[in-house]
Amino acid sequence: MKKTAALALSIVLVLASLLCVAQAGEGPRFVTVQEWLDAKGECGDCMLVLKIMQEINPVVALAADETGTVNLFSGANEESSFVLFMGDENGSKVGCVLVIANPKYNPFEGNIEMAEWTLLRILPVLE
Repeated sequence: MKKTAALALSIVLVLASLLCVAQAGEGPRFVTVQEWLDAKGECGDCMLVLKIMQEINPVVALAADETGTVNLFSGANEESSFVLFMGDENGSKVGCVLVIANPKYNPFEGNIEMAEWTLLRILPVLE
């Protein structure tokens, strides 16, 4: 119980600090999936908080926030965006929350797939 409470508190503190920096205009701003789609992936210096809903294969997962879903492509020869969604030593990532920065369109998939993003944090599933 104490472990879960401590994890929940750390998640809240990380998100609150990121939000304060973004609102102060001194760093990237948070956007939603819908805002990212409306901007056709051109959100500038932005971040998203996405929950992994389904693992499609080891390098593609369906991710969502309260406004929509998108395929999140891991890799693209970019180490900072690599997450093995299934089959690693930590098991499944379904339910985990990812904080990512600077997501771009995959030019081959259009607006349904994010590519070349930077992983800032993986928040594990709370039990």
